[in-house]
Amino acid sequence: MPGDVPLETFREEGRKLVDWVARYLAEGERLPVLSRSRPGDLRAALPPHPPERGEPLGAILADVDRHIVPGLTHWNHPAFFAYFANSSSAPAILAETLAAAFNVNGMVWRTSPAATELEVVVLDWLRQLLGLPERLFGVIQDTASASSLVALAAAREAVPGLDARRRGLVGQARLRMYASEQAHSSIEKAGIVLGVGQEGLQKIPVDREFRMDAAALARAVAADRRSGWTPFAVTATVGTTSTTSIDPVAEIADVCERERLWLHVDAAYGGAAAVLPERRRVLEGCERADSLTVNPHKWLFVPIDLSALYTRRPEVVRAAFSVVPDYLRTPEDALAPNLMDYGVSLGRRFRALKLWMVLRAFGREGIAERLRDHIRLAALFRDLVETDPHFEVVAPTPLSVVCFRGRFPGREAKDADRLNTEVLEAVNATGEAYLSSTRLELEPGGGPRVVLRLAVGNIRTEERHVRRAWELLRSEARTRR
Repeated sequence: MPGDVPLETFREEGRKLVDWVARYLAEGERLPVLSRSRPGDLRAALPPHPPERGEPLGAILADVDRHIVPGLTHWNHPAFFAYFANSSSAPAILAETLAAAFNVNGMVWRTSPAATELEVVVLDWLRQLLGLPERLFGVIQDTASASSLVALAAAREAVPGLDARRRGLVGQARLRMYASEQAHSSIEKAGIVLGVGQEGLQKIPVDREFRMDAAALARAVAADRRSGWTPFAVTATVGTTSTTSIDPVAEIADVCERERLWLHVDAAYGGAAAVLPERRRVLEGCERADSLTVNPHKWLFVPIDLSALYTRRPEVVRAAFSVVPDYLRTPEDALAPNLMDYGVSLGRRFRALKLWMVLRAFGREGIAERLRDHIRLAALFRDLVETDPHFEVVAPTPLSVVCFRGRFPGREAKDADRLNTEVLEAVNATGEAYLSSTRLELEPGGGPRVVLRLAVGNIRTEERHVRRAWELLRSEARTRR
């Protein structure tokens, strides 16, 4: 009779797959970090129609090696230094396997009590590791984009006299929210989704260290009130995407409290550093935030996706999102939280399992040791850049990301930018390292300039990977001088 693949076949192929994954993690450096595929390569290699009959698992897994792996950019490679380097650790890979096997949906407590209760417990563990206040309520979202969207929807729900949940925004107040010029693009997207619109986001200037100017924020709020806007929320960032700068959250919180604005903190990357006692100050002022997000999938060795959203006003978040039809009501509703009420998704994967296994496998000491080493490696790279007269560091390095660029004396700005881009692309083309870039205004009125970024965050990155990336950068820059 029809059914699943025979379990004996699953067992045999599963053993082979675990061996394959172990080899992939141990020998990943044989692969180019950045995929060398061209658009359409994989499509052309695969049949245009689905198979008529089932194929053996072994043949399918062989095609993963043949077709899928070459088309991947390997984020788990120890020389992946682009964006925010992340990594999937062995305990988390096992947890993902278990989560797929269980295949539970933790939408309400009854549909999987362990999924709900483990999420509550593990997010409280993480809260303690980060030194956040006890009163915070935590819930897992998929990414920081979703966490910020949920937080800002709650901020909209908290606006006095506004009934956006029932009536929408048409004919009601013109809402204004605020973030720095260096805030993540997801904040702007959240404004689009929430009906605030791009014009409803006021981008606040930054200082010379690319941090939000709290005084400029206060002036902007006052000016908007005079112009008929209704200010309602501010997003501060702990670890901005381009430079990992840390906004002055305590000063921003002063403005928010005075103006009665919801304060959301995007600490997706930088918040993890607070696991280190000596770096606890990165979250200074965040105890006053209404909501805060930290992404364990960025710098806590959990595979994408898992974003932890904390709030001290869970009742407002629930008021913004809870819709409970009869078919979702259960006898336990008054006794346990139903986590579907704190976000957009009804379907909720068992994401807490991988964070739980990572925290148990490494413990606070093990996580702290790895974070310290990443910060050390970033400081090493910064020192290498600073001691070379042909390169310059162009932003502070508070954590594990270094922003720098090659110096090309005598070249016009546009030409120097082109040469830096060429250096970056040439290094990435080697397959030995992968870095990314951004644009920053390095001098007042000078316009945005191309800046290269090296981000350390992979659990398998060693000093030799950082030094090799530096060798490649120097070599490629030398050929262009």
